[in-house]
Parts: sequence; structure tokens; C-alpha cells
Amino acid sequence: MQNPFHHLARAVFINENKILLAQAKGYTNTFLPGGHVEFGESAKETLKREIQEEMGIDCAPDHFLGLIEHKWEKKGILHCEINQLFEVRSSELSLDINPPSCEPHISFFWCNIEELEKANLQPYVLRDLIKNYVNGDQRLWWASTLAEEINEDNKS
Repeated sequence: MQNPFHHLARAVFINENKILLAQAKGYTNTFLPGGHVEFGESAKETLKREIQEEMGIDCAPDHFLGLIEHKWEKKGILHCEINQLFEVRSSELSLDINPPSCEPHISFFWCNIEELEKANLQPYVLRDLIKNYVNGDQRLWWASTLAEEINEDNKS
């Protein structure tokens, strides 16, 4: 079997020191909302489509934050991905309630920025990038786990 490659667009919804995370049922890791970029689709178009499909809300991808290269192993198969990350806004989200999911295999919840490690956010390099961003670091994000060994941080 060929090793899978994923091109992903990810939404960073930040509100009052909290970030919106997604979790697939049956898994311990979390990830940012968004999904696979389809052939001929822009990353911003992907986010609008994916957020509508996943949560049933409209959103406005705004500021490009950066790019993360990541690899992980699942059931003995190496996966690699490119994540394009955008700060995204939606007037349809509220910190008072976790957004409902339109897809039965995913749930969404607000997480305190300081609890990203506890939430097992993947790719794990996002944990520090997000904390730094909230604390005023406006540099463009770039990180890669491709040269790192597979361990518990990148195995599911």
C-alpha cells in the first residue's frame, strides 16, 4: 500500500483565550476544524465548505497564519500532510456552547489555550505556535515534524 499524503486547510477559531478543537470519536487526539483540499479548490474555499459540512455554519477565513508539515503513523502506515492554517471568524459561534456537529464521527469543543497539551492537539507543534500567537507573536508559522522519529506524539 502506498503511503497516504494529505493536503489540509485548518481553521483557527480563537475567542477569549480559547480555541475551537475537533475530536474524532474513539480517538484521544484533537485537531483543528477543517479538512482535505479538493483538486482545484483553494484553501479558503475548503474551509468555507468544510466548516459548513462539519458544523452547519458560515465562516470567513481571514488571516493566513502559516503552514505545518506533519507525519504520523496509523496502524503501521506512515501518513504525511501539509496543513495550511488560517484564522477564521464566524458570528454563528459562541463561547457559551460547544458547536453541534453535523457529522456523527466528530465533536467540537472550546479548549483553553493553556490546555492544548492535555487535549493532545495534533500536529503537536501547533501547541506552542498557538500559545505564542495569542501572546502577541505575529510571525508567520512554519514547522515540520518530517525529520522526527515516530513516537507517541505522532502515532494513533
